[in-house]
Amino acid sequence: MARKNVKKKTNVGIRVKNKFVNAGRGVFTALQEESTLLIYLIMIIVCIGLGIWLKLTYIEWAIIVLTIGIVVSFEFVNTSIESFVDLLSFEYNERAKKIKDICAAASILSAFASLVVGFLIYLPKLIDTLAKLLS
Repeated sequence: MARKNVKKKTNVGIRVKNKFVNAGRGVFTALQEESTLLIYLIMIIVCIGLGIWLKLTYIEWAIIVLTIGIVVSFEFVNTSIESFVDLLSFEYNERAKKIKDICAAASILSAFASLVVGFLIYLPKLIDTLAKLLS
């Protein structure tokens, strides 16, 4: 009697652990290969420090955290798609360039939107705080 190839069920804990390990490896790889992410990381640290100093409300923190998540996620997707296009296209290809340009545009647009959100949240509080310090 022939044995059927039966895929072994792995432990749920191991699968979840592997997902986090793979995601961590992806973050590390992206940080090594994409200089924009390092700039974003520095800006995230500045935003967190400024938010602590200005005593943001829970709602403001929620908006800032969501905005950071969206910008970083767009950058990860952009990096992934650009790498995938490079993998498929061995020589210059106008359609590949178009795909990469559109992905870059999506990433930059999310960064600009986050800048607007940042100004809307931080600027009034910064003005108030500086006015109190100078009076």
